[in-house]
Parts: sequence; structure tokens; C-alpha cells
Amino acid sequence: MARTFLLGVVAAVLGVGVWLLVSVLNLGVENGLLGVGAGLVLGLVQEGSPLARYAAFLIGLVLGLIALGAGLVGWVGFVIVILLLTVISGLTGGRLPMWAMVLGAGVFAAMYTEQLLSTGWFFLTQYPTAFFVALATSSGGFVIAVFVELLRDKEEAADEAKEEANEAEASGIDTVIGGAK
Repeated sequence: MARTFLLGVVAAVLGVGVWLLVSVLNLGVENGLLGVGAGLVLGLVQEGSPLARYAAFLIGLVLGLIALGAGLVGWVGFVIVILLLTVISGLTGGRLPMWAMVLGAGVFAAMYTEQLLSTGWFFLTQYPTAFFVALATSSGGFVIAVFVELLRDKEEAADEAKEEANEAEASGIDTVIGGAK
């Protein structure tokens, strides 16, 4: 329960910090907070290693631009990108989870679609900025969630060690009592 509160408080502090920073830099508050949320989801879902989840998310972010471009020609474009992500995940034997790639592509598409459609001629300056905002904010959320995951693992290891010590102590008492009879 304490981990949940720790995660919530630290994520809230990160959210406020991101909100202030992207407001001052005029990078889109909703984009920053979307990135933090995606990073938290990426860190909280404990399927595979954190490094594999993060790598898959980065692949998704990069392919998010392809998803946007392909989506401009219609629904077929999105299907092609989903199939591409499926092939990548399949070729890695699922070590790069498909859901993390889809999350990355979806986050980037959600962040950049409006800018691309309204001022696409600024692509060379807007794309790197949107990509950096997505990368930085989601990385912050991801690091927080993984940190809390590591705390949980450490607590579980300590609990297991206590249980083993208690079992060893109990079996030692049984031996002494059994030997006294």
C-alpha cells in the first residue's frame, strides 16, 4: 500500500513538473501529460523485462510517424503498421512486447496528428520536438514506475528471507523439543 502512495505522489510531482515545463516552453501540456501517463503504464505492466518494454516502446515511437503517414491514406495504413509491429514482435519471439510498440506508436500519433494536419510544412522542426517531448515525458513516468517495481522486489526478497528464517527457527525448535522427548 505504501508503494502505491509513493508511486502516486512521485507521479503527481512529475506531472506538475512536466506541466510547468511544457507550459513555459509552449510544447503542449496535453502532450507532456500523455507521455507521463504512457510511461507509467509502460513501467507498471510487468510483462517481460523493463529494458525490453522500453525498447519496444521506442520502436513504437519511431514507427508512430509511419503510422501517421500511412494513416493519412486511410485505415489501410494503420493496418500495415500494426502488421509491421506484429512481425517485429514475432521475430523477437515476443521479447519485444507488441503492446508496448502499439503504445509507443499510439502515443506519438496522438501527440503529433493535430500538428501534422494543421501545419505539415513545418515537419522538419515539429517532428523532432514532438518526438523529444514524447520520449522525455514517457521516460520520466517509466523510470518512476520501474523504481517502485524495484522497491517491491526488494521488499518481497526481504519478506522471503524472514519467512525462511522463521521456518528454520521453527524447525530448530521442533528438533530441540523432539530430542527432549
